[in-house]
Amino acid sequence: EDPWTASPATPERFAKQRRRPPRVPSGPGTRAPPMAWYGLDAPPPTGREALSVAPMLEWTDRHYRFLARLLTQRTVLYTEMIWDATIVHRAPDLDDQLGFDPSEHPVVAQLGGGTADYMEAAARICKRYGYDQVNVNCGCPAKAKTCFGARLMKEPQRVVDICKAVHRGCGEPPTVKCRIGVDALEPAAFLQPFLERLGGAGVDHVIVHARKALLGLDPTKNRSVPPLMHGVVHAAAEANPWMRITLNGGVTSLAEARTHTDEWGVHGVMIGRQAYHEPWILADADRVMFGRPNRAESRRDVLEAYAARCDAFLADREPFVKPGRRSREGHVRATVDPLLSFFHGTEGSKAWKAHLREECSRERLGASGFSTSDIVEGGMRLLPDELLDERPPDDRH
Repeated sequence: EDPWTASPATPERFAKQRRRPPRVPSGPGTRAPPMAWYGLDAPPPTGREALSVAPMLEWTDRHYRFLARLLTQRTVLYTEMIWDATIVHRAPDLDDQLGFDPSEHPVVAQLGGGTADYMEAAARICKRYGYDQVNVNCGCPAKAKTCFGARLMKEPQRVVDICKAVHRGCGEPPTVKCRIGVDALEPAAFLQPFLERLGGAGVDHVIVHARKALLGLDPTKNRSVPPLMHGVVHAAAEANPWMRITLNGGVTSLAEARTHTDEWGVHGVMIGRQAYHEPWILADADRVMFGRPNRAESRRDVLEAYAARCDAFLADREPFVKPGRRSREGHVRATVDPLLSFFHGTEGSKAWKAHLREECSRERLGASGFSTSDIVEGGMRLLPDELLDERPPDDRH
């Protein structure tokens, strides 16, 4: 059976087809493999980690990741950022934080924290859960008193210590997500020495957000006020052929992603909010970014498969949901949220969103006895068949 043209992989196939490229020396003076992959049912080492979906707090939960995996088999998915202390102090009661469906592979756990010991312990637990890789958050510009996220970039040695600790915890070098600079640390003087320090710690894959972090601004303004400087990331990729550089920030289409990989030589592109606000763009990712057949057959098929999975998840989860717990994953509305923009840009989008929101409001008011499938089927009855049966485009990049 040809793994590229076979039907979508099942968890059983995932378990049988685990393949990883061999590890190679990394760091300044050596050259990383030009194409690499993490995960199960993966391409051979000649495949390419060309596209990933960024970790986004309260957005890239297990439900969104399952929806994304129904749309694209090869795009790398990330968890929300998870605090190291949350993992360490709540073990072993961590399924709501770290649990995921086997079909989500390749999936990366992003850790936030600033203490090497905690990060090592958290990485060890993440690996035990079966994540393909662990990512260290050095890019979040959140206002926090603790040293984490973009604030870590001001202390490169601390980042080095954390990366080495995560390596010990999970048995392989982590990836790092960072910005091109922070506050007064300008990209021209900061980024290259920072990447070299990471390489010396064994890191061979860095996701670089093409904006500076301004710690005096809130995270929302940090996504718009600092100017995009894609050229800085392009130059970093050219200057560091031994390191895989993935570009993040401001990419809103697969066509733009291909421009960065094909014309500017970055290892891959990470798309953020666009992949959540318009998830259907991922339906063409396998063809455009990886040169393989698209996975999704139609919008209808994706919705039906997603709803059936959510019903099974909630049926199994319901006895464990405790009133007042912060976890949303055991509620119907948590499974519906990733679907709100599923028909973004179409004439049926407004009616679809209104229906989903109205049905979810019933749950907030205490109603029960309805499922994700009930809500999805009711919404689909409002839409024309030609929209529901739309297939991923075959002729666009």
